[in-house]
Amino acid sequence: MGSLLGTIQQSVGALGVSQIGLQVVGNNIANANTPGFIRQRLEQSSAIGTREGSLIVGHGVRPTGVVQQVDQQLFERMLSAQTSVSGSDSLLRAYGQLEEITSDLSDRGLNNQLSLFDNALQEWSTAPNDPSLREFVLLQAENLTETIRDNRVDAIARKELYNGNLATAADEVNTIIKRIAKQNIDIATIEGGGSIQSDATGLRDQRYRDLESLAQYININIQEQSTGVINVFVGGDYLISNGIFREVVSSYNPEIGGNEVRIAETDSALSANDGLIGAARAARDEVFGDYIERLDRIASSLIRSVNRVHSQGQGGSGHQQLISTNTTDAGVPLEDAGLPFVPENGTFDIDIVDEFGETLSSHRINVRNLGTVDDSTITSVVADINAIDGLTAIVDASGFVEIRSDAPTASFVFRDDNSGFLAAVGLNTFFTGSSALDIDVNPVLLENSDRLAISKGGIGSDTDTLNELIGIMEEPLDFLGQESVRGLYEQAITGIGQRVALQQSSSEGLGDFYATLQSQHLAVTGVNIDEESIQMISYQRAFQASSRVIATASEMLELLVNL
Repeated sequence: MGSLLGTIQQSVGALGVSQIGLQVVGNNIANANTPGFIRQRLEQSSAIGTREGSLIVGHGVRPTGVVQQVDQQLFERMLSAQTSVSGSDSLLRAYGQLEEITSDLSDRGLNNQLSLFDNALQEWSTAPNDPSLREFVLLQAENLTETIRDNRVDAIARKELYNGNLATAADEVNTIIKRIAKQNIDIATIEGGGSIQSDATGLRDQRYRDLESLAQYININIQEQSTGVINVFVGGDYLISNGIFREVVSSYNPEIGGNEVRIAETDSALSANDGLIGAARAARDEVFGDYIERLDRIASSLIRSVNRVHSQGQGGSGHQQLISTNTTDAGVPLEDAGLPFVPENGTFDIDIVDEFGETLSSHRINVRNLGTVDDSTITSVVADINAIDGLTAIVDASGFVEIRSDAPTASFVFRDDNSGFLAAVGLNTFFTGSSALDIDVNPVLLENSDRLAISKGGIGSDTDTLNELIGIMEEPLDFLGQESVRGLYEQAITGIGQRVALQQSSSEGLGDFYATLQSQHLAVTGVNIDEESIQMISYQRAFQASSRVIATASEMLELLVNL
């Protein structure tokens, strides 16, 4: 009789296991379309048998836990791939934005504006005395400088956007890690610190989703403890340990000229070289920052090359008064004077001319720059100009050089500057400024286009200065290592195209790799309705069989009682 009662009891236990198993299957099917749901399985084991005489008799089955179906190593590989994909895609978008800025598909493209400016100079050379063509040159120059400035403004705006994204990303990271730390406590509490074999499935699902969200921003390393909590590391620093989390902050770093994400507690830089944070930093510094530096170099080279030719040329009339466009530190050697470039050792000539442009007197000014104690300063050069009879030259309180003619019927012009002093200081220049930030057409020319230099040997004597300006953007320049202004621009654009292609290839490859890992992960964690249906039938058959065992044992027990 005892064995029949034991059989009934173990079958009742089997009925309970089948019911739990059916409940787990039903939960899986119910969440088949729930994003981030990880399928569950009922873990069960054989109950410990007991000895009855010479026999050891089993006592059926017992449920040991409801656990999630996860390949932890695969999941961690997927997180790493997700970090790379998020960063690569973000960087690709940044390059796409840079391509929009540098596009030459419209008339406002920089390459087109360089060509239009050169074309205007060539047209002017066909009729040097035509004032309308002279005005057209200045108009095209204004369009060119405006395009350069606009390109820089657009690039700066994108750079600042990505710089600001670091602050937003830091806030998002804090929100996620705070949530994960709380989930750690809740999971450890529900699972009894590891004493219960079942997983806190709903909370674990959410934690896995949050880990995937966190991996979009930074490359993380996770370590699960026996208590059910996870520790999250970034590089050698932890962000989450049990229920403790370390907040990150975005703060300005003057050494890099932008924001940097740091761990607030230790004030150490977060080792985030990938993901959205790494991509934002790369977009700021390597995409837009690099382009801004290249654009500044293009603009400064354009300014220097054009101004060096124009500053020693003569227009249709001389100057009664001229003020430099660059401020200087006048009392120190030229290399320390704060000029956009350092003048060379050499000379330049100043001619005083009458109202008809005829030369009244010529004067040579020496510019000494040999790296010795008696090198020229702005003050010494201005003093030499001031010593010329008929001219007054000073350095004002702001550091600007001013030259005036003392007679209303006389004016002055410049010639043969092999030192570059005039262009460096900003006297008789075509462009003002020193970079793409402030490049512009000299307002002196806009007020009186007759000041636009055309001659090299004297007012109205030739068109040599104009001829030197034509095609100057294509000329190899010594200070650029025999590269031209146009060459600098083409290098920049070609470089962008190459980097876009490489980034596109990298994003596609990483995306394919991530998709493969994600498919493998979903094959383990996702709900397959066919598999669940088979499992459901299995539990159903087990339940029916256990019920039949109970019915048979009960019938046998009743017969035994009636004997």
